[in-house]
Amino acid sequence: MENHTRHGGTLQLEVVTSFIQARISFERIMTPITQQFGLTPLSAITLNLIAHQKNPTVSTVFRTLDLNQGNVSSMCKKLELEGFILRQRCKTDERSVVLEITKRGQSALDGIEHTLREYFENEQIVSQKDFSKAVAGIEALQRIVGNIEKRVIKKDGDTQNA
Repeated sequence: MENHTRHGGTLQLEVVTSFIQARISFERIMTPITQQFGLTPLSAITLNLIAHQKNPTVSTVFRTLDLNQGNVSSMCKKLELEGFILRQRCKTDERSVVLEITKRGQSALDGIEHTLREYFENEQIVSQKDFSKAVAGIEALQRIVGNIEKRVIKKDGDTQNA
């Protein structure tokens, strides 16, 4: 982007534009990698969450990803049909569905991880220092966007309650 004096909302617009461009690039990178293993980028992220949470449920996954519960439920049904996860009713709460990764699901995650490691480490595309800076920047952006989101939701709620 040009290095010029920023007026009004130009800086904010640059942040939003950069974020959207990064998201599109991420999708371009991740789609062919995850497709090799029969997944989409979002289903791979979902599978990773299931693998790394203790007794994950559809509810914990949709809250973590901040997605619609119906969409997450449908995605989990598809992941089960394709053999990546198992879905079982919780013994203590019949309303909850507990999710468990299968050997096929773990194998897919391992393959994705291996492919990403090759790109990031073996080909030395990104230094560890730059990678750490990028992660810190993403975390800072998430905090900023989260704070703005709270204000927007609060403002929306105030408008609807008026």
